[in-house]
Amino acid sequence: MARILLIDDDPQVRTVLKGFLQIGGHRVIEAENGRQGQRRLLDEQVDLVITDIVMPESDGFEVIMSSARKDSSLKIIAITGGSPNLTQQTLLTIAQRMSVSKVLAKPVTCEALLTAVQDALAAPAPQQLL
Repeated sequence: MARILLIDDDPQVRTVLKGFLQIGGHRVIEAENGRQGQRRLLDEQVDLVITDIVMPESDGFEVIMSSARKDSSLKIIAITGGSPNLTQQTLLTIAQRMSVSKVLAKPVTCEALLTAVQDALAAPAPQQLL
């Protein structure tokens, strides 16, 4: 299946999402924050990036922008549980405007994640507005 870079600062969330992805037969490369995720993108060839939006040391929006600069055809799924300053829906709307492939609200179910991954991988590359 696909090689997926999973970026989330919460180790428990990362473990759960990695397990879901492995159930779907995917190979998962992990990063614990946006900065580490951006470094992994330089070293690894991936089919899809799944990134949390609210993270320390470089948020998901920075990951989305740097990913688009590296490879404008790279598929990206943005996920979030919201933040103290912006609602979950506001963050997901911003990500959609950045032309990510899919957005998901936390908590994410196995079925929702695997469906989003399948849809993102099957869809044509998004048109980047960056």
